[in-house]
Amino acid sequence: MLQNKNVVTVIILSIVTCGIYSLIWCWQTMNALDAQGQKSLVPPIVQFILLFFYIGFIVFALCADANLNSIREQRGLAAKDNKILYLILGIVFPIALVALVQNDINELA
Repeated sequence: MLQNKNVVTVIILSIVTCGIYSLIWCWQTMNALDAQGQKSLVPPIVQFILLFFYIGFIVFALCADANLNSIREQRGLAAKDNKILYLILGIVFPIALVALVQNDINELA
């Protein structure tokens, strides 16, 4: 189930816990998005394991975009194509990717 969380709180907790909270957030988000969107290119467990390698946030970005658009379509909303933005942020600045995905989840929750 998608949870409405404060984006600033997610960022601050990720920084204070040296990334541990962001791993927990990613795991919960991957499972929730996969359960509701069912458009993941990669299963959540593989996405999570790949987070420990640099490619993980790139895979997460692609799966999150596909699942968020699927959820939007299920609810009769227009799809947003954030794939390129998510990919760039997943490579350069992953914490911003976390913030944008949480912001999109907040819009849907």
